[in-house]
Amino acid sequence: MPATIRDVARLAGCSIKTVSRVINGEPYVTEETRARVQSAVRAVGYAPNISAKRLAQNKSYMICILMYPGFSQPASEMLARIMDIGYEENYDILIQPYFPPHARSKRKLVSLIYEHRIDGFVTTPPVDADDFVADMLSTYKVPQVQVSPFHRSDTATFVTGDDFHGAYNMTEYLISLGHRSISFLSGPRNMRASIDRLNGYQAALQAHNIPQNDDLVRSSEWTFDGGYTQTRLLMDTPDRPTAIFAGSDEAAYGVIYAAQELGITIPAELSVGGYDDHALSKNIWPGLTTVHQPGDEILEKATRLLINMLKGIPLDGKTIQVPSHLVVRGSTGIPLSSRK
Repeated sequence: MPATIRDVARLAGCSIKTVSRVINGEPYVTEETRARVQSAVRAVGYAPNISAKRLAQNKSYMICILMYPGFSQPASEMLARIMDIGYEENYDILIQPYFPPHARSKRKLVSLIYEHRIDGFVTTPPVDADDFVADMLSTYKVPQVQVSPFHRSDTATFVTGDDFHGAYNMTEYLISLGHRSISFLSGPRNMRASIDRLNGYQAALQAHNIPQNDDLVRSSEWTFDGGYTQTRLLMDTPDRPTAIFAGSDEAAYGVIYAAQELGITIPAELSVGGYDDHALSKNIWPGLTTVHQPGDEILEKATRLLINMLKGIPLDGKTIQVPSHLVVRGSTGIPLSSRK
């Protein structure tokens, strides 16, 4: 017959309530008592009935992170940290793919909400821009924390990077090297980061009195193929740029590949900048100059913020902005026109 909490209390010489406090990690228990209870738990082989506990508290102790698989994300960097949070906080974490156009994704989301299988959600871009997701979570008052949401309000809780200033700093750095013809590769239109990074690029040009050339702003969707294709097109124009600022590292990889395929030397003939600072960016040749945007830290903070909400821990604020910084490597340099 399995050991019960009464068996633990009897062996430890304390009340069932005290045993419960120790098992649930609650305060107001002396270290001596905590050690005695833990020793008794091991001695009798007691295992709490997690299912019964969750049923009694009307909680699943599971949170869901909605991710769009069609957009490249440094999953291996992010998910390891997220799993660690789950272990620390005794929460199960479900990573749920979500394709906005697909009815199957919508049915899955409805099922998770209707069946009360999820205590809260972390939504990542561009999932948050889907009206269906926003309506479902709002209508059923499911706790959520957004990552870099497209629409922002005073009532929403979200974590974001400093996309505007990150892009501004990259553009200003290229200008400081002597570049005046700088192309920018924008991303998906349903992502706030794409808009903010474009605005940062444009603001830096304006601050340095450099006329904006709309032909130099191209959509890459922040993919390798997008960066590759736009570079081939840009390098085939009479007034080709001396620098390309890709709004993501993934697009920057495509830029570098296309340039090398065309026999264009980086950075002597073309400087390339990226955004995100993925692990691969320091390992390619030349190393990619980029903006360090700690995507794993942003997702980690959003996950911890959601768990704190579910625990009833007061929040310091509804918005967290994670700073970014420039990382200079070998893909950028002084343009040929500025050399003597």
